[in-house]
Amino acid sequence: MKTTILGLPNSYEFLIKKSVEGFWSGENKENEIIKAKHEVFSYNSDLQRKLDLQVENDFDIYDRLLRTAVNFSLTPKRFGEIKTLEDYLSIPRGKENAEASPMVKWFNTNYHVVQPEIEKLPELSAKWRLRGTDQNKKFALIGPQTLLAYSINKTNYSKEELFKKLSEEYVKLINQLPNKIIQLEEPSFLTEGIPKEYKSFLEKLNKKVHLHVYFGSVNEFADTLFDLPVEGFGLDFVEGEENLDLLKNFPEGKILIAGVINGRNVWKASEKTKRTLDKIISVIPKDRLYISPSSSLLHVPLNTKDEEQTNKDKFSFAEEKLVELEQIKKGTIKYSKLEFFEEKLPTKIFSRQRKNFWVSEILYPTTTIGSFPQTKEVRRMRTSFKEGKITNQQYEDFIKKQIKECITKQEELGLDVLVHGEFERNDMVQYFAENFEGFTAINGAVQSYGTRYVRPPVITSEIKRKNPVTLKWSKYAQSLTEKPVKGMLTGPVTMVQWSFPREDISREAQYYQVAKVLQEEFNDLVKAGIKHIQIDEPAIREGLPIDKSKREHYLHHSINAFRNVFCEAPDYAIIHSHMCFSEFPQIIEAIKKMNVDVLSIEDSKAKGKTANSLKEGGFPASIGLGVYDVHSPRIASVEEMVKIPLSLNLDPKKIWVNPDCGLKTRGEEAYKQLEKMMEAVKILREKLT
Repeated sequence: MKTTILGLPNSYEFLIKKSVEGFWSGENKENEIIKAKHEVFSYNSDLQRKLDLQVENDFDIYDRLLRTAVNFSLTPKRFGEIKTLEDYLSIPRGKENAEASPMVKWFNTNYHVVQPEIEKLPELSAKWRLRGTDQNKKFALIGPQTLLAYSINKTNYSKEELFKKLSEEYVKLINQLPNKIIQLEEPSFLTEGIPKEYKSFLEKLNKKVHLHVYFGSVNEFADTLFDLPVEGFGLDFVEGEENLDLLKNFPEGKILIAGVINGRNVWKASEKTKRTLDKIISVIPKDRLYISPSSSLLHVPLNTKDEEQTNKDKFSFAEEKLVELEQIKKGTIKYSKLEFFEEKLPTKIFSRQRKNFWVSEILYPTTTIGSFPQTKEVRRMRTSFKEGKITNQQYEDFIKKQIKECITKQEELGLDVLVHGEFERNDMVQYFAENFEGFTAINGAVQSYGTRYVRPPVITSEIKRKNPVTLKWSKYAQSLTEKPVKGMLTGPVTMVQWSFPREDISREAQYYQVAKVLQEEFNDLVKAGIKHIQIDEPAIREGLPIDKSKREHYLHHSINAFRNVFCEAPDYAIIHSHMCFSEFPQIIEAIKKMNVDVLSIEDSKAKGKTANSLKEGGFPASIGLGVYDVHSPRIASVEEMVKIPLSLNLDPKKIWVNPDCGLKTRGEEAYKQLEKMMEAVKILREKLT
């Protein structure tokens, strides 16, 4: 039995994040980014020294999918020829005359990838060609089917034609690499199936291929998969537990790379891991077996060195999982105990008792999603408060000052429904987790996209609330203005999906636990006179199981838990929600059952297509259109913002105009973007009057 991994985080000392952001701010040159990448590569290589098979090309300075697309010259024409790192980093960020490429979730994770835009046939790039460094390391490569599955095809070529050409370019790349083994990753087999030409593509390669399909079981296409001419297959036995049933038919002579360590959670290897491995070993000879994490370890923090001792004893991050692999191989591991409890899920359908959805009296009403820019000063004061360098009163006075300035700026802009800016919050999940019992905060960070990192809490016990969390700041903000101020909550599904959940009860049971405490929070806001309350649920689509047979169960309980938060709401309470990076057609019936008055969506890059899909699906309530991209410093033109609402044949009182997400990561340009947005709204209103 041997050991390997699929990939590691790029987060060592945040060297890449700091160098890229320093480059954007003008403080660094390109060579600083290259130096940072080499340092991270060296550190990650050293971590792998005890593995039997090491991996390279498993991380990027921004996004592996983007880097793979650029390798095959799949870049939008609006960015011109990609010559420099500045050109490369402008694709996800945009620039003055070119808007950023769209971002979407990577399968059912909270990691975001930049969508490649195909405007011509793929061609292996000379300058941006991916290169291996060590023939004894396997070369990690996102496969052609998965690259195409995540791309936007803007050509007249069919998928089949694009795959044929792309696979030819993959052959050129792979056959020129020094590496003897290629880790070819095709999780899109789970969603798109295996192309007919895949076998002939593999037959042209002169390397040994380990073909990985993670995030689920391969039962539906196992016969076709196992017939492919590769040296080995990487299967996920954590999220694809059903793969165990296939082992009796596993092809003789092939290697199995068994994903037995959970690559997406931080709990230590448990007795369940042992049971899974015992079943595998009973069928697959050890000389044909590698053990590995179930996916890349980019979904967990790098190591536990900055954690409290009690957390170090409980949790296993990326580096600790490498140690676990070594211990399993040597037979020295002590598996943690894990007893799964089948908690009863509610049979009651939670639903607000009302006949009609609330509709604004204003044409094209305006608001923002919630957060405003968190400056260095805001972050510094929060850190000082946590470290005890300033008093509670000093911190509260500072937050009040920020809220007051934020309310004043929104009134000056002319926004209709205001927000308090969320200056007291570090992250939309982390903040609530720190104030609810049952969550354990960690210091380790996980990449969300590009240079953006989050610190997901761990759900460790039953979730409870001691005191109101948002009430004080919402009441204070509302006292400063006659205009309505939204109360801001993070929904139950997102709280669980963006945390590391418990493994001893179902996720659905955890949704309802969070919903119960959020209901208490919601009711407090209503009693305090807060009429507009936003319950963010960007993770509902993300959590949709890849296995279609499990979707109905998931959607029923995720939507029911969401409605549980406000099922006691009086008629005058106005419910908002926000969902970003979501593809709605697959879940439109569930979204209609959310029972919200206003659903805000990311639609700037989709040019109104997302809103149209909701409309065509019969969505009954108002839609908040994200008319510009907040993940880019680029300031969209008024004409761009006007075009999206005008493209929709909807009641202008049911079309809200807003940014496509929160403004927390933006700088001063956020206010210029909002000024443009309000100019666009003025034009829209004048057109109708």
